[in-house]
Amino acid sequence: MKKLKKALLVYNPKSGNSNVILNNFDLIVTKLLKKGIIVTFYSINKNYNKLCDILASEKYDILILSGGDGTLSRTLSEIYVKNIKFPKVAIFPTGTSNDFGKSLNLGNNIDDWIYNILIKEPKYVDFGLINGKKIFLSSYASGLFSKISYNTDKNLKKTIGKVAYYLNGLTELTNIKKFDLKMKIFDGENYEEIEEKAILFMILNGKSVAGFDEIIYNADVNDEFLHILIVKNIDNPLDISKIFLDLLNNNLMNNDYVRILQIKKCEIKKIEEKIGVSIDGERGKNEDVSVKVISNKLKIFY
Repeated sequence: MKKLKKALLVYNPKSGNSNVILNNFDLIVTKLLKKGIIVTFYSINKNYNKLCDILASEKYDILILSGGDGTLSRTLSEIYVKNIKFPKVAIFPTGTSNDFGKSLNLGNNIDDWIYNILIKEPKYVDFGLINGKKIFLSSYASGLFSKISYNTDKNLKKTIGKVAYYLNGLTELTNIKKFDLKMKIFDGENYEEIEEKAILFMILNGKSVAGFDEIIYNADVNDEFLHILIVKNIDNPLDISKIFLDLLNNNLMNNDYVRILQIKKCEIKKIEEKIGVSIDGERGKNEDVSVKVISNKLKIFY
C-alpha cells in the first residue's frame, strides 16, 4: 500500500473569506484523501500558538496556509525564526486582497487551490527578510497608500472587496506627506547610496500590492530579486491625480515621478517624519531596517 502523505491546513477564521474553508470542509478532506493525503486542520487563535510546536514534533509533507498575505507571512516568519525547515507549501488565498496569490496565479476558488496541490509541482519562490526575522511575501511599504490595507474597515473589505482599498486610497490623496528617504542598495554587483524627497516607497516581491495588479510587470516571485518603487515628491497637484490613475491602470513604471530599482538587499534609515509602514498589508514599525531577498528556501504549489 502506498504511504499516505500528511498535510496541515492552517487557516485564519478572521480573514476576509474564511467561510470558504469552513463551508468546504468535507470537499477538502475528500479530494485530498482520494489522492492519499490526510489533512489536519489548525485554527489560528491569539489565545494559543502551538503551530511551531506541532511542526517541530510532527513531520508534515504539505503545509496549507489559508488567509491573506499578512497571515501567510506572519506564519512563515514564526517557522523561520524557530529554524524549522519549511514543508512544501500550498496557499488558499482567502484574504480580501491576496497580492502574493495573484502573482502566482493560484486561481479563484477552492477547486483551483486543491488542484494546485494534486496536479502541480511545487516550485521555489523568493521572499523578503526584514532584520533577519520578519518575512514578507508581497510588500514592505511606507508613505502614501501604505496604510490602506490595515486602515480600511474590515466589514467594508468583506462587503465590497478591493473597491474598499480604492476608496480609501482616494481619501489619502488629500493628505500627502513628503519625507526624506535614505537607503543603501546592493543590486548583486554594486552598492548605491540613495537620498530622495519622496511620498511613497515600496519593496515588492512580485507584481501586485494592495489590490493593484502588475505594478511592476517584469517582476517575478522567483527571479531572485526584490524591486523598489519610489514615488518622488510632487509639487504640481495635477500630477498627483495622474499618479493614482497610473496606479489604477498599471502604468506607474512609465510615470516621470517614479523610480524603480532591482536589488538583492538594502538598508533603510528610520524616516524622521511620522509615517505609516505596511508589511504585507499589516501595520509595521518605522525603524532602521535591513532587507534582503531569500531564494531557494521556500517551495509553493503553483
